[in-house]
Amino acid sequence: MKRCILLILSVFFNITTMFSQTNGFVAAYDSMHQRFQVYYAFGEWKAVDWNALNGIIRTRIVNAGQTNDTNAFYLALREYVASIHDGHLSVRGSGWDNHKAYARYQQIGGSYGFALTGLDDGRIVARLVNPGSPSALAGMQFGAEILEINDKPVNGALDTLSVLWAEANPATRECRRLNQFRFIGRAPVGRNMKVKFLNRGAIGSVTALMTAVDDNYLTFDQTSLLPIDPGPTISYSILQPYGYGYIKLTSEPGDSATMAQVYISFRQAITSFNTAGVPGMILDMRVNTGGEDLLSAALSGFFTTDTTLYEYRSFYNPGSGQFELWPLPLPHFNPQTLGTYINPKYPNGAQYTEPQGIIFSKPVMVMVGPRNISSGEGIPMMVQRLPKNKVVSFYGSNGSFGMMESWSNHYLYPPPNDLYLRYPVGRSLDKNMKIQLDSDSTMQGGVIPDIRVPLNDTVIDQLYTDNIDVELKYAIGELNSMLGINEPGQAGAGLVLEQMFPNPVKSSAVISYRIDITSRVSLSVYDINGKLVKTLVDEPQKAGHYTVSWDTEEVRPGVYFYRIRTGRLCVTRKCIVL
Repeated sequence: MKRCILLILSVFFNITTMFSQTNGFVAAYDSMHQRFQVYYAFGEWKAVDWNALNGIIRTRIVNAGQTNDTNAFYLALREYVASIHDGHLSVRGSGWDNHKAYARYQQIGGSYGFALTGLDDGRIVARLVNPGSPSALAGMQFGAEILEINDKPVNGALDTLSVLWAEANPATRECRRLNQFRFIGRAPVGRNMKVKFLNRGAIGSVTALMTAVDDNYLTFDQTSLLPIDPGPTISYSILQPYGYGYIKLTSEPGDSATMAQVYISFRQAITSFNTAGVPGMILDMRVNTGGEDLLSAALSGFFTTDTTLYEYRSFYNPGSGQFELWPLPLPHFNPQTLGTYINPKYPNGAQYTEPQGIIFSKPVMVMVGPRNISSGEGIPMMVQRLPKNKVVSFYGSNGSFGMMESWSNHYLYPPPNDLYLRYPVGRSLDKNMKIQLDSDSTMQGGVIPDIRVPLNDTVIDQLYTDNIDVELKYAIGELNSMLGINEPGQAGAGLVLEQMFPNPVKSSAVISYRIDITSRVSLSVYDINGKLVKTLVDEPQKAGHYTVSWDTEEVRPGVYFYRIRTGRLCVTRKCIVL
């Protein structure tokens, strides 16, 4: 949770927490809606149509009140929140857990036992098929391509799928899609779904009618996008045999004691890397719940010798009716006292990243993902802006960077039957006074990877079958490529040719390779007699990872060889065409 100094809030806002004094659903909702649309930091940025939203939801609130249906009232509030793409936005209240459990079970308590993922070539495949589940009993296998859902193309079925029960509102398009990949396999218990799929290596597709069963939310938990058990707040090591530094940071805690401990550990990590002379570093921010901006700004200072703007903070001022910069200087982390201090030279409302006296100046690869949210997105943002550093990941960060304050929680009902709306009231602005990182009206936002890790059949096998950390593997590969370091154990030093997938191949296959330096690349296929069959690549290419498709329908069944050359390096592999 992002925090400012609560003691001076009344100076700027003159706000007190509001409680509804009536048990009426409509009165409670109206009070919430009227306040929220004014103080919410991103209504205009996300192009929220307040009148249209209110027209839909208020009708449902009125209907719930007329029948005294508390479950319907709670569900309408959930849909209100879910209509705004912001990972910080939620409706909460421990006294309403039973209503949440009831509504969720009614809508997604059943499961077909599978979940999906999307590949770079456009196919949507099963990344999870639980044994004994309806999908498994229907013959679906891991990696099966899903073609149709209820007689509709799979993409069309996904496009209209609700993600109401996502643990956190998806803020970006890709995060919404990831949740749709999860929820397509869930439905009310007893509901039927027709699925057309094509298993790997199968000649023809299968169409099966599946019935959702109660799996105790197994696939829901297996595919959660929440940071479940992220581990210690900070851990670090030197990766062998590569010799790269590695830091994993799971939050930026706001309480002073823990904040100081995290800062000390981070400083110790950087010091140990410099002492060991590591040639590069990997910063793992993929699972990070955020916390305190001033700590994120300070930790970013270990990578620069310049004082740089981290953000301006802007909040709604009821006096002017506008969002304005915070009117007082913001506290900054003091590396000498491990506390905070005020620099009167800084503009009001400005947070800076300051040099910390120790700098890691070698290349840094940062890993992010949808579970990297709030203040946790700040360090990748700052590190990415520096030369030699790259973000290497499958997906971007969450795209929810606004300021959360305890006073912004609007209570519809006070304790003990507490029910409140939690939402961001502050904007993070860049040097041009533009909102940064929070997703916009097109659901674009967050820290975007400079290098997207490929998603293909080989990669999902490594991810979900072999439990290989593919993103870490690629981050190491990018450092190797940047520094001209050859991976240990590779037959062609500086050149990696992966196994064709699938192999044996029936109609088409994918060949992946990596080159460590800019070279002229030749990738060709030969028959068993050494005769050239097909040249797939013949051009200069920059260092990096590449994927090429080969259509085998034009060749006869048999044994073939595919060979890659870069200068003096050459690697050959064998494949079989069925």
